[in-house]
Amino acid sequence: MNWTDIQQWESAPLQTYAVECENKQRPLQTEGDNLAADLESLSGSGHTVQAARSSLRQQISSIERQVNHLISTAEICSTGAHGIDKLRANVDDALQLAGTWGMTIDASGNVSMDSTQVESLRKAGKNIFEITATVKTAQERVNLALKQAQELVDSLSQKLASLEAGAFDNNVHYSATIKSRPTLPPADASPQENASWWNSLSEDDKQWMIREHPDVIGNLEGVDYTSRNQANRIMLPRLKEQAKADLQKFYDDNPHIDPSLSHERDRLKNRIKALEQIEATLNRENTENPPVPRYLMQLDASGPNILAAVSQNNPDDADHIGVIVPGMTTSVAGSLGEYDNHAKVMREAAEEAAGPGQKVAMVEFFGYDAPPGLIEASNTALANKGAPKLASFLNGIDAAREHGAGDAHITVASHSYGSTTAGIAATLVNDGVIDDLVQFGSPGSGVQDVGEFHVPEGHTYVSAATYMNDLVQGVGPDDFFGKNPTKMPGYKHLSGDTVSTSWIPFFQKHSSYFKEGTQANRDIASVIGGNPPS
Repeated sequence: MNWTDIQQWESAPLQTYAVECENKQRPLQTEGDNLAADLESLSGSGHTVQAARSSLRQQISSIERQVNHLISTAEICSTGAHGIDKLRANVDDALQLAGTWGMTIDASGNVSMDSTQVESLRKAGKNIFEITATVKTAQERVNLALKQAQELVDSLSQKLASLEAGAFDNNVHYSATIKSRPTLPPADASPQENASWWNSLSEDDKQWMIREHPDVIGNLEGVDYTSRNQANRIMLPRLKEQAKADLQKFYDDNPHIDPSLSHERDRLKNRIKALEQIEATLNRENTENPPVPRYLMQLDASGPNILAAVSQNNPDDADHIGVIVPGMTTSVAGSLGEYDNHAKVMREAAEEAAGPGQKVAMVEFFGYDAPPGLIEASNTALANKGAPKLASFLNGIDAAREHGAGDAHITVASHSYGSTTAGIAATLVNDGVIDDLVQFGSPGSGVQDVGEFHVPEGHTYVSAATYMNDLVQGVGPDDFFGKNPTKMPGYKHLSGDTVSTSWIPFFQKHSSYFKEGTQANRDIASVIGGNPPS
């Protein structure tokens, strides 16, 4: 294979075939289970009964082989689709860099720049060391893509050989007569692989998994959100009980709290508060008229702070999914209720923009640790750490939908420091996942060129209030935060017309983009609803 070859690779056919295999094996499972029930009901020992049993066993055995073959094929296809998605992201990055700097990549993957282009760049202010380093970076990206392609081919070849030999482990192990529970997929499985695995399970096995492994299923990217919500609601009271026990143990161990331990005490108290905030937010669905269901899409207690994501309406069947990414000083403990209000305003405006019959799910993403203050927000360390989490979350939504109700229109609506986090995430997410990216009140886009985003051309938007009322805009150094989206080519500009929501001089409008009835809010919501202003 060469550079020209891998540019032609597409994941969609593999993904489509994976879903076809999943759909084919489900009725076969039902038929196998029915035949097993018939076998169990047969009584007697005569020749006719024995012959019937033998015939049923043969039919059941044939169905079991077909089902497991289809499940395994679906998983292998999903592995291939995920591998191609990763590969294409690196291919696109290499092509974008080469195009921006005027490089040439030949069919074998050799990167070069002719002397005329070098001279042109030098006249534009680029020094020879910067030019040489950039050519080297492009070559490294091409080499990485070629290496990934070869590794993917080798891996898929091994899996197919294992399937042919009957030795491939699909982690489902379907049998109509010898009932055994499925095993969890490998920890490093992609959202696509997880989705194939989950959709190959019977409803009974899914419920068993939710009951036995709610901590895993609730955060497993690729699993549908009806199931994840069910699992996370099982975990919520358990985690709250554990958090209270941890705080009590802290007091028991430290009856006279040294000032140096106050931070740990406050962290433990905040975990309880965060879980209480989640409970209160979920319970809002019972007080609304008409009620809007809340889905606990994520509940991550693995780190020092509780991370979560809550959706208004079900992402499994929504036509449009908006994902709000908050910024500095936000947390589950201190901000979830406020952002549930923001999400309500944004959702209602997006529903109006989308039109009758279009369902909008609005997600409050608190799945990363936002900067607690100005010191932490002065650099991109937390953005760089949070971006892979957001990218994985978005890949999970896409995978769950591809293996479920079908593709949805996904918009990332990101505010303040969250816009930088989202911008970096948009360079990591699989192609075709983010349909629209909106950044508002942004200290920096996260990139130097919109071509770095894995977002369709013409689908990046910026909303900016008047600069003197929102000095956060572009405040981050370009080298770290990315360029200011209000001044970057490639962005479509939404209205920044809004109102003051703060008394702090120069920041009166920084958090005003969520304000109901403002043109800025309506414009952002119109993108989420799939009907952006022209």
